[in-house]
Amino acid sequence: MKTIFMCCTMLVLGTSALQAEPKETPFNIMVGEASWLPEASTIAKALDHESGLRIMPVLGRGSVQAVQDLENFPTLDAALVTADSLTYVKAQSLMDPADVKLTYISAVKPLPIVLVAARGIPNITALAGKRIATGTADSASFASGELLMGAMEVPFLRVPASQEGAVDALLAGQADAAFFVGVPTNLARLGRNFRVLSLVLPTELTGTYQAAKLTSADLPGLIPSNAQLDTVSTELILAANSADTSKDHAKAMKAFTFELFRQSTDSTNMLRAEVPGWTREANAAALVKTMMANAADNPTITPTGATP
Repeated sequence: MKTIFMCCTMLVLGTSALQAEPKETPFNIMVGEASWLPEASTIAKALDHESGLRIMPVLGRGSVQAVQDLENFPTLDAALVTADSLTYVKAQSLMDPADVKLTYISAVKPLPIVLVAARGIPNITALAGKRIATGTADSASFASGELLMGAMEVPFLRVPASQEGAVDALLAGQADAAFFVGVPTNLARLGRNFRVLSLVLPTELTGTYQAAKLTSADLPGLIPSNAQLDTVSTELILAANSADTSKDHAKAMKAFTFELFRQSTDSTNMLRAEVPGWTREANAAALVKTMMANAADNPTITPTGATP
């Protein structure tokens, strides 16, 4: 009986001690695609427990779905999505543009769009009527494929496979081409029976994509040595829902953006990068303005305000 009493006492004391600790503010980040988990992990590792934050990444079901989830679920504070997913969602009337309150905190990294085809297919127009792996309807690659092929008025047959599954579909002859968002390492499996096709930025999508280049260094074996191919690029961004005006959300967002900008070395200026089709989140916009003012006043200061 004495032992039980002592255990109960310790449990009560332990619970009291836990309750006495400062309460942390949860900050939920939905990760649109599994391939972006390393980026989410880096953010969580750097910011967790800073400024009273508890960073909680949640794996979503695709970038398109994550955009909709961020708009519809108030428990989500931010999401890692591709910038072009919002263009697709609006174009398909999956969300009313007048009701969209999504903003972006920062760009995370550029994501070139890679269109791989069987070597006998010379260009994108030759893909008319062909089978193209663009992934499931809620994925980033599906959105990119629909937007770009639609703008170029090239009809095609959709194969619901993306990333590793798209490579398998190409190798098995179940797809003639495939869209990839970013440059996955598994493309090395394809060998010399496939090639990367050039993509020219359609005029109507200049507010969504940026022109980019791919070289043989990016995709050895799929692009000829010393060659450069035109393609387009979207951004992996950290999006936020600015519709939530509650005190708790505002506190969490302010703490998160402060820590994100404070701890980033911003060596590629990604934090300050403008994202076509998106508006900057208010706290992030204020920090960017301060950073740029500090840099102008003192050129020896790095973008984060720390001395080199």
